[in-house]
Order: sequence, then C-alpha cells, then structure tokens
Amino acid sequence: MTAAVDDEVAALRTRRRRRRRRLLQGTTTALIAVLGAIVGILLVPATKVEVGPLTASVHMRPSLHAETVLLLPPVGEVAFDTHRAPVRVEARVESVDVAAAEALFTSDAGLAELSRTAPEAITSAAAVNAALNALFCAAGAGLAVGLTFRRVRRAVASAGGAAAVVAASALTTSLTFSPESLSQPRFEGLLSQAAYVADLGEATAADYANYRNTIAEFVGQVSALYIAADSLPVGLDAENVTTVLHVSDIHDNPQAYDVIEQLHTQFAIDLVIDTGDIVSWGTPWENELLREIGTLDVPYVYISGNHDGQAAAEMIAAQPNATVLDNQVVEIEGLTIAGIGDPRFAADDDSDAGGWREGKEAVSASGFQLGETITAYDAAHPEDPVDIALIHDPTEPDGLLGRAPLVLSGHMHTSKVELDREGSGTDWFTVGSTGGALASGGVSPVLQGEEPLELTARMLYFDSITGRLLAYDDITMGGLGLVSVSIERTQMPEETPALEVPEGAETPAEPIPSEQEVEPGQGLPDEERVTPTDPESPLPSVSDGGGG
Repeated sequence: MTAAVDDEVAALRTRRRRRRRRLLQGTTTALIAVLGAIVGILLVPATKVEVGPLTASVHMRPSLHAETVLLLPPVGEVAFDTHRAPVRVEARVESVDVAAAEALFTSDAGLAELSRTAPEAITSAAAVNAALNALFCAAGAGLAVGLTFRRVRRAVASAGGAAAVVAASALTTSLTFSPESLSQPRFEGLLSQAAYVADLGEATAADYANYRNTIAEFVGQVSALYIAADSLPVGLDAENVTTVLHVSDIHDNPQAYDVIEQLHTQFAIDLVIDTGDIVSWGTPWENELLREIGTLDVPYVYISGNHDGQAAAEMIAAQPNATVLDNQVVEIEGLTIAGIGDPRFAADDDSDAGGWREGKEAVSASGFQLGETITAYDAAHPEDPVDIALIHDPTEPDGLLGRAPLVLSGHMHTSKVELDREGSGTDWFTVGSTGGALASGGVSPVLQGEEPLELTARMLYFDSITGRLLAYDDITMGGLGLVSVSIERTQMPEETPALEVPEGAETPAEPIPSEQEVEPGQGLPDEERVTPTDPESPLPSVSDGGGG
C-alpha cells in the first residue's frame, strides 16, 4: 500500500517536471523565435515605389500605432490612420525627379493623376513589403530556433507560426485599409508649423484636416523643396560650415519657436539670430512667452526691436542659451557678432497701417554708434574682425555701410537681400516676419479677405574658418490657412568686394545725442527711448515698405 502511494506520488512529480520542462521549452522557443523574427524583420529591404516625381522606400513594421506615414525629409512627416492592424506602413522620400516635379506644378492634369494613383502605389508597395516581412520573419524565427535546439520540426513550426502572424497582420491591414482617411492627415515636424490654426471670431478658422484632401497635394508641396535642392552649392562642406537661422518680428506667435525647434532638428542649426520685435505691446503675459527660448537647444542671439520693452530683453537674457546684444561685440559659434537694440519703444504703434515713422534720427544715430563700436573692435582685433552686425530697422543704413561685411535686420515684415549695398561692400539681409506678424497686423489681411502674411526665416551658411557667408536659404511658410513650405537656396558670389564707407555716409562729428547714448550691455530704459505719437501727416503708402 505504501509502495503504491509512493509510486503514484513519484509519477505525479515526474509528470509535473515534464510539464514544467515542456512549458519552459515552449516559452524559450517562443522567445527565441520572436527574437529571430525581429532580426529577420530588421533585415527586410525597403520596397521602392514611384509616387509622382518622388521615389520612396516603403517599409511595413509591427507597431502599436496603426498608421500610414509619409516621411518627407527635411520637413517632417504626414501620418494617416488608414487601417486597424498593429502595423505601421512607412514611406520615406529618397529622391526627387526635379524635372518631373517642376512639370507637376504646371499641370492640373498631373496633380489629378497623382491624386488618383498615389494611394494605390503606396498600398501596392506595402503589400510587396508585407510579403518580404513574412518571408524574412519566418526565416529569422526558423533559423534562430533551429540553431538553438537543433530540432527541425520545432524550427519549421516556429517559422510557420511567425509567417502566419505577419500574414494575418498584413491581411487585416489590407482589409481595413481606408483611402478616405487620407483626407484627415496628422502633421509632424516643420509641416505641422507650415500654417497655424486660429479662431478669428468673425472670420473662418483655418483647418488643417480639411484643407488638403489627398496625399497628392503634400507630394506636390514638398517637391518644391527638392527643386531648390537641385541647385545646392557643390563646394559646401558640411564639416566646415556654421549654420545660422535668422528670425525676426515674431510678434507673439508661439509657433515660431516650434518652427525654430523643427528647423534645428532637421538642419542642425548652430545659432539662432533674432533681430527684434519678438513681442508687440510689452505686457507681462507676452514676456512670459519668451521662456520658450530657454527650451531651444541652440544658442540664441537677440537685439530689441521697437516693440520690445526692457522687460522682454531681461526675460530673454535670463534664459540659459540666450545672449542679448546692445552696442556690444561677442563671439559665438566661431562668428564675431555686433548688435544694438532699437532706440524707439513703440508698444502703441499701429503697425497695421504701416508703422509710425517718428524716431528716424534716433535710428540713424544708433546705426552710427554701432558702426563706431565695430570700427574700434576691428582696430583692436585685426585678426578677427566683426563678421555680422545686427540692427532692427534697415531704413537708416549709413552708420553701418562699409563697416561690416554683413548686416542682418527685420522690421519691414518682408524679406530683402541687398548685396554690396550702395557700393559699400556691405551685404544687407532683411528677413520678413517669422511669426506672420501675428499680433501686429498679421490677422488683418485675413479679416479683409486678402492673402495672409507669410511666415519667413532665412538660413545662413558661413565658412567656419573665415566667417564668410557661402550660401543662404529663404524659407517661406504659408500664412493663416495656407499649408505650404518652400525653400529657395542662393549661393553667394565668390568675389567679395572690399569694405568702403560710401561718400556721404561718413560718421558725423556728433553722431549720437547724449540722451541716446547706449552703454555697452546696458541699453536704454524704456522711458528714455523715443515713443511715437499720433502722426500729424498722412501715413505712408503700402509701397513704402511698412514695418512694425
């Protein structure tokens, strides 16, 4: 009796050990099969597909997010919730047929054809890639299990199971794929900042999701970027180039900082230069927005505009990555930069109407003061003279002509490039409004049924050794309600004219009124800056350039 019980207990223990062994073997086999399948999936080559003028590589990957994503370097991505399986269908733009892209913009029929064929092209490529995923997944799982356990049957079962899982996912993706979802895109990267959504009260709000109803529209928009890339400077050596982003006249638009961040992510910016009017009225609420600068992982150099109060400058100076210049010269990222703030404080300036012009003499005097500072610095540092001068308003240039090789400014809300301005050897670059002048006239055109102001910025490429400007990109983003991004690249002339102060632009004997003298790094208190009053004469016409 006792022996029989002992035998039964021993047999029970043996069965338990076998079950545990089989469970352990099964778990280990599954784990090794999964690891092998993952390795196999990672080795799946991309499937090439032609989407209009774009050549894309398509991958199908397991993912917790069921989506189709079109990656558009360097402007980000567009994602669509196209299916319900745990799969990410990813199409990355590899190259662009520039001639075909240019033809696309001149042919309505071409856009219509692209709208019809683009979703099917990506879907077909995804199906091919799904088959490759199943094959490589099965091979990876089978080889991993076979090499580990030396069991052919177990290896075949693992391969079959892995292939079945991939096939089921692909089938579910195919059955649940909805081309209609392409009318509801999600934007990431620079594309998400190409326009902003605002509630204008009486006006119609812009709506990203309904503005473009097919993927073809995005292909067309982004092709413009690659057309510009076709004229890239041949000798531009990325290893010896310092990339500077010039922004200006943000006027309280918080999305300008998102644009800066995305441009930094995708273009590896070394330095941001802001030439003022970052706020509009100088209120505490506006100044709080400036803390966003401290979140940007890139040095930020700033001068005050005529809308920026002393509190705004102090808030920017408090950010760990920011430098505020006021009649100073600094060296940042290998570039020697001089800058001075605007001598006016025009928080009540009606920029919608073109801007009040009071303070012209003060602007001229500040230019001469910065010019004197640059001349003195260059004399003391002949081996490392000033590379860039910063001033907000470009309309009174005499003080800087012939004294700096490059001047950056803003204020006008429109972009302009003047090479060798007035024969001085000084190149003068004015950038438009990076914030679309949001709180300073940017909404007004939309309310009046006109086209909104574009959001603009400029990328500058400097030789890291000589500090010479090699090329620049004008970046234009559609204003309120317009989803568009374009980049136009220009290479600088190889010959650089010598600096020479033009006749009539010499420094006056007393260039600066005593009450306007700026102590280096101190700036002028708001109460000592020129404050515009209601003009007695009619406002200038639109052709005069505006400003704010």
